[in-house]
Amino acid sequence: MKRFGIKVYFTKMVLWISVAILLLIVALSTVVYINAQKLLVKNEYASNQKILYQVKYNMAFMDETIANLCKSLYLNSDVSAVMYAKLENMVDVANRLNKVTSSITSTNPYIHSITIYNRNLDQTYNAGSPVFFHDELLDALYGKDQLPPKMKPIFRNIRKLVNSETRPEHVFSYLMYETSPDDLKPDGVVIVNVRSEWLLNNIAQINMIDKRKGDGIFILDQFGEYLNDGTGDYEIMEWAKAQLSAYRSAHPDSDPDGFFEGERGGAPYLITYSNVGSAGMTLLKIQPVPEVYQYIVRLRTSIIFITLIALLLALVVSILISRKIYRPFGNLVNSIRMDRPRRSGDDEVIDEISYLNSVYRQSMEELDLFYKEKDEYKDVMRHYWLSRLLDERFNITRTELAALFKEMRISLPVEGSYAVCLLKIDSYKEFQQAYSAKDKATFRFALINIASELVARKYPNEGIDMKEDHVLLIVGLPERDVSGPVELVTLLTEAQDVFSRYFKVTFTTSLSDPADSLSGLHALYNQVQDQAMYRLQLGHGSIITNARIRKNAENKRAGYSKELEDWLAETIKSGNVAAMKEVLANLFGEMEKLNYHNALVSIIRLVDAAIKALEEAKAPAAPALQIASIGRHILEKETMAEIHRIVREGLQDSINKETVGNAESLNYFLVDAVTEYVHKNYRDSSLSLPAIASIMKISSRSLSKMYKEATQLSIPDLINGVRLTKAAELLIQEDLSVYEVVQRVGFTNETYFFSLFKKKYKVTPKEYALQRNVNKFI
Repeated sequence: MKRFGIKVYFTKMVLWISVAILLLIVALSTVVYINAQKLLVKNEYASNQKILYQVKYNMAFMDETIANLCKSLYLNSDVSAVMYAKLENMVDVANRLNKVTSSITSTNPYIHSITIYNRNLDQTYNAGSPVFFHDELLDALYGKDQLPPKMKPIFRNIRKLVNSETRPEHVFSYLMYETSPDDLKPDGVVIVNVRSEWLLNNIAQINMIDKRKGDGIFILDQFGEYLNDGTGDYEIMEWAKAQLSAYRSAHPDSDPDGFFEGERGGAPYLITYSNVGSAGMTLLKIQPVPEVYQYIVRLRTSIIFITLIALLLALVVSILISRKIYRPFGNLVNSIRMDRPRRSGDDEVIDEISYLNSVYRQSMEELDLFYKEKDEYKDVMRHYWLSRLLDERFNITRTELAALFKEMRISLPVEGSYAVCLLKIDSYKEFQQAYSAKDKATFRFALINIASELVARKYPNEGIDMKEDHVLLIVGLPERDVSGPVELVTLLTEAQDVFSRYFKVTFTTSLSDPADSLSGLHALYNQVQDQAMYRLQLGHGSIITNARIRKNAENKRAGYSKELEDWLAETIKSGNVAAMKEVLANLFGEMEKLNYHNALVSIIRLVDAAIKALEEAKAPAAPALQIASIGRHILEKETMAEIHRIVREGLQDSINKETVGNAESLNYFLVDAVTEYVHKNYRDSSLSLPAIASIMKISSRSLSKMYKEATQLSIPDLINGVRLTKAAELLIQEDLSVYEVVQRVGFTNETYFFSLFKKKYKVTPKEYALQRNVNKFI
């Protein structure tokens, strides 16, 4: 990999700070630009509304004035006389119309003409236009079911006739009439026509103010049609009307006055609208958006220019800030690179942070290794010095001893009384066969921890692993503690219960007498070793103290009584099993009271006497009582109760002659060979009784019977037992799945393995592995 270059992280810092400043400026500029755009649109809308409000005011003023005029004309006596006359008198009509015209037009120059309709005569009279001018608006009034609105401006072209030529003439017409419930058609109508030039010219002048920019103001009547004098752009007017209709459909709750944006031919427009409520008309102002946003475009250009300048300044500022921040950091990196030798792992980093991280990781690994080695060294030395305390040649001053205990973290007091507890694992032969060396070390470690933790509730103590079938506790006893031994026995009993419950293994405890100094620990160690032998009489899981075995140790008898031995021989010869059992129980009862050495010799003497009695009775001895198997079946047993059971069952089998037919054929070398073969080939899935019998050149039935009689165990059970034991070891020693373990130990059926495993260990394989791994830390 490429090594990191010079100041890579410094370059990153400059870039990070520059980008951060640039992003901040861009964000602020964007906010300013958007807000300015919104503000400009609002200002433009306010400006447009001012213009529209002026036009709106003029229209409202016109509407109000003409409406009042219509009312006054309708009530005028001259107009009423013409409108409701029964007989036509043209002279009177002409006089009255001239009178009305002179009074109205003199004060209202924007009045174009006045039309009066007399329904009685079906005659129309006009002032300001031909007298007998036919008004089409009257046709709409009387020819349709729906009446035109009263006193509402109606924009129309009355087409003026000049020199026999019809020319367009646009006016606003206001109608005034009255109807009755009986007749919906009025008896008379007054129509006031207002010249449109003053309003349209006003709008045209506004449009001409900035005609180059494409602005325009238009008026829609109450029917949604334009008041157009023919000078407007018809296409854009129709587009604006369609846009307004679409906007109102999409926004039914919109205000009467407002604005929105539309697009025509790819060009955006700002459309402002305002409603003239009294006249029922709508004002529209159309304005190209580029004209609205011309200042925004300038502002955008300015913002871009300012951003570029800010970027350059940000780069300069970033360099200055980064230099100041990076200086101590860079000095640290340079110092480490100069002081630390280059390693192969350094080639894998690409910047200073990665380099420091790599250096830190390597340093922590080295530090962890150092502390681990230091702790291991201290543990080794601590074990060494605790073991030295048991040496009779150990001699050290009190000051040196105090310093040693402090350095090695030994919790024993320098002065006071002490006791030694020997914790001896029961059934050690089976324990050795069932567990690996690592497991056995774990068991001893757990045994020390459990016992030490429980005893530490009351007494300071230290544990020592003696690497065999036992561990030791050196216990500091407080002075003048009369209840000390009793309390200590209670705590050790609790330790036996806890260890047996969690590990399914028992241990026997041998507790020494107190010693007044550490120099007496050697003698205490020898004492507990001697006491531990009395497990033979007291049994597994017992707590052996000097007081408890005192009677055995002081017993001067060399063995059991000769009379009982002779009585046993007679019961054997006579074949009286019940009497034999009774005599044998009495013999073992006497041996339990002997000291250890005499009891052991008495056991050998008893077995020898039993064998002789069988020979005299010409009864073949059972396998357990044959001389070749005494060492394996009797002398290796740890308790007298086990030996009693074996001798009793062996004599019973011999007396009952259950083994006579096969006694000659029993071959314990064959039995040992089968056991060794199974232990070596348990991985072979084809391993079975027939396969072993074929190798041994013996029938399966004979081999099965011989092995069962010698070991009380069938060969299939032996194979399954060995495989399950090995599977249990793999579950806690290897990171393997249950399926992989099943394959490794020779099982072909996973379900069968599960059932056998749970039957033996009372838990599933996964639960077993979990419990054992947890127990390692107890």
